[in-house]
Amino acid sequence: MTAYLLGIDKGTSVIKAVVFDVGGRECGMAQERVVVLRPAPDWHEEDPEATWSACCRVIRGALAVASIPGSAIGAIGVAGHMGGAWIIDADGRAVRNAICWPDGRAQDVLLRLKDAGHLSEIFTIGGNGLMPGVTALLLGWLSLHEPDVRSRATSVFCAKDYLRLRLTGAVATEPSDVSFVPGDIDHRTFSSRILDLCGAAEWVGALPPVQPSGDIAGAVTTQAALETGLRAGTPVICGLGDACANAVGVGAVAPGAAMTVLGTSCLNALVIDHPSREPEGVGFLFAMPDAQYLRILPNTSGTIVLDWYLDRFGGPTLPDGRRDYAEMERLAGAAPPGAGGVILLPYINSSGVLAPVHDTLARGTFFGLSTHTDQGHLLRAVYESLCFATRDCFEAMDCRPSTITLTGGGAQSRFWAQMFADVCGIPIAVSAVGESGALGAAILAGVAVGVWSSVEEATELTSGAVSRFEPNADTAPIYDGWFALYQDLRRIYLGFSPQRDALTHLPPERVAA
Repeated sequence: MTAYLLGIDKGTSVIKAVVFDVGGRECGMAQERVVVLRPAPDWHEEDPEATWSACCRVIRGALAVASIPGSAIGAIGVAGHMGGAWIIDADGRAVRNAICWPDGRAQDVLLRLKDAGHLSEIFTIGGNGLMPGVTALLLGWLSLHEPDVRSRATSVFCAKDYLRLRLTGAVATEPSDVSFVPGDIDHRTFSSRILDLCGAAEWVGALPPVQPSGDIAGAVTTQAALETGLRAGTPVICGLGDACANAVGVGAVAPGAAMTVLGTSCLNALVIDHPSREPEGVGFLFAMPDAQYLRILPNTSGTIVLDWYLDRFGGPTLPDGRRDYAEMERLAGAAPPGAGGVILLPYINSSGVLAPVHDTLARGTFFGLSTHTDQGHLLRAVYESLCFATRDCFEAMDCRPSTITLTGGGAQSRFWAQMFADVCGIPIAVSAVGESGALGAAILAGVAVGVWSSVEEATELTSGAVSRFEPNADTAPIYDGWFALYQDLRRIYLGFSPQRDALTHLPPERVAA
């Protein structure tokens, strides 16, 4: 009988290993910061060997915290950030540093595709908008600038597939990571047409076999057992990209289930049973287990909006200098819905807005300021802005969610969770699950070895306590009018983005003139 499961979550900033019991309870966790290498401006790389060493350390650390031997682990799941390029040779050694998804070197490749009118075709095939750090664009860039890399490469992976290779020796990937290459979303496999358009046709032979996410890809090798403290022969599943792993971890697995990750960015995801591309040309579409899909519309500005406001304009603090979030919520709560007429378009991130429309030049603005506007009004407008942005994204999808599961750092605020329910007019669930990415991978591993009969059964048994926030019958209808105004403002203000950008980049003497 399997007593414990191990979930590994390879994030962009942190790598974690988490031991769970078969009830989904966290028994031990260890983490390390990822060492990011920046050999040139806008590059974002890692040393694969250093990342593997960190993975070994956090596995040993998690086992130690849980006070169990590696032999107690019944199965292992790995999740990781998507996109990028981790490239190995015939001996399984890295050909070069790994390139990760925040990397910007392929921007010129993307712009050439845009100028040639190919983005629409790529979206039709893959259901994904492009960003410079997707795998296909990076491979096109390598073909142009580092052609020797292809001559030495036998396989190209995403992050979690590389770690699983080191654990098992198995060369494989699975549909969720293929989605962000991007691949052929309808057939849940790679697209030679997209690779060709991106200038990466020669890489087709280096693409690994695609297996179902929950299949057992291999077992821990003797060498990996020595390095990690795990038992040789422990089964390891194919795994999941991080967005999909988080959805499984919080129990968002049935069609109509939705998840908003209220972190640095605000990621809005809806589980659907068909590969819907609505709205056309924006956001992402990932393959989930059991023939489901995850439609994602991200607002690039999440909790950084609140951080930006407090950094620039200040806010209540505790005697030790830390921010007094309880007092902020009291001030914001004293203001009425609609913040006394103030609305914030929360496009603070320099990448602009990606959904429900795409405008990299978009920037934020406060609308409706007057002499009566006080700190409480402005704080409430900041809180409300991300609720409006979230509703904006979900209303652009072709299926209305039945419930939105709120996760991420901002989900810890009951005040904010209730506001999301009121603004969106949809019940909000806040799960007690902490490490949802690692848990999602561990759940698939547990299903693979028979701990649970299905992902649905597993999520029902592991979701833990859930706080539920129903829309307030008096407040929710008020927000319908404010949301309509928010959408009108978004459409109007984005029309001025090119003019604002052009003026911003004029030489100083032209501005003075």
